[in-house]
Amino acid sequence: RHLAETNFKNGGIFLEKYIARARHVEVQIFGNRFGEVAALGERDCSIQRRNQKVVEESPAPHLPEHVREEMFASAKRLAAETGYRSAGTVEYLYDPESLAFYFLEVNTRLQVEHGVTEEVLGIDLVEWMVRESADELKEIHSLVRGPVGHSIQARIYAEDCLQDFRPSAGKLDKAVFTENARIETWLRDGMTVTTLYDPMLAKIIVTGRDREEAIDNLIRALDETRIYGITTNLFYVQELLKEEEVRDGHVYTQLLNGFQPSERAVEVLDGGIQTTVQDW
Repeated sequence: RHLAETNFKNGGIFLEKYIARARHVEVQIFGNRFGEVAALGERDCSIQRRNQKVVEESPAPHLPEHVREEMFASAKRLAAETGYRSAGTVEYLYDPESLAFYFLEVNTRLQVEHGVTEEVLGIDLVEWMVRESADELKEIHSLVRGPVGHSIQARIYAEDCLQDFRPSAGKLDKAVFTENARIETWLRDGMTVTTLYDPMLAKIIVTGRDREEAIDNLIRALDETRIYGITTNLFYVQELLKEEEVRDGHVYTQLLNGFQPSERAVEVLDGGIQTTVQDW
């Protein structure tokens, strides 16, 4: 206050609560032109690096039911007040110590992680958006059921995790994705990946009867995936999913700050015409 008064002749200050292990939890909403709004479950997107999401899942682990219901009610009130139509996401910062949550923002679009919501709810949000645009989506509450099982997804990035996550670029020789997952990607063999765009190459989405099985399925799916020609975070995410805090569901937004797995890797500094590097 003294500094503010001295420099700006105004001692007013803002105070923000510090949350040591904050979580990023978001609620999927959907509204139609008839004034109906629905909360379609929640997603935990706490595993982030530099505020960029890496792993997302639904339902959110260790979220008390009364907190979940309060989040849903909050999101629905906001959607109803604004006459919201189509798909959107209400994002919250959640403090697991006080069980309090705080509004962050509304993303007025379909998000990258919408697939995990679709997997556990058995719906197609893109179909809903098309039907809503044609005024065909009515009584949406009758189309919503509770989540079945658990879904989790990993974002595959073109980045070198051993070199401070610097962007990776070059010709993609071949991409081999597992058949035991839902794969959403734009990759094609022989194409060139540049540093001019977002580094996300693919989303790998799996489901399981519970969270533990879903994590095991994702580790297996990542292990069965190969991307040749450029460096990716495949190994990084596999090792992350084996961490105790992740396995136990005690995730938070700063979790990755101290995570740096050791990887047996070869870095090609200067490849010659008679040099080949193969998998072993």
